[in-house]
Amino acid sequence: MNRNNFIPRWQRIDMTTLFRWLSGILFVSAILAMVTLLIADILSALTPTAVHRCAGALAFMLIGSSYVALQISLRRPRSEKLKAILLGIAFLFWGSGQFLPPSALATAMDSAVVVIFVVDLSLIIIEHLKRNQYE
Repeated sequence: MNRNNFIPRWQRIDMTTLFRWLSGILFVSAILAMVTLLIADILSALTPTAVHRCAGALAFMLIGSSYVALQISLRRPRSEKLKAILLGIAFLFWGSGQFLPPSALATAMDSAVVVIFVVDLSLIIIEHLKRNQYE
């Protein structure tokens, strides 16, 4: 008799499935934050508001988190996974920085976002240039 028959289904969920579910939940939450942002912008006639600031920041943070969780669940070469996770982290930092008042920490986080985006895209560009293919 198979031992798994005695283990409840919820205990048999592996980490890959867990991270995929987490990614999906965070993705839907990011879409909701984005919709909230757009509705707030329409209602305020594009006047900067606290709702705009919070919804925009949350959308960045949630979509970055969703992407990181998705990357953790995928079977990919380590270098590709690292580039993708860095991109997700950049969105997390970008959103987090929106909540900070002007300060050294806010400047450091902003610089980290710029560095991550530039390094991440540089690695992708270099990889494509090395292939010497014109797709």
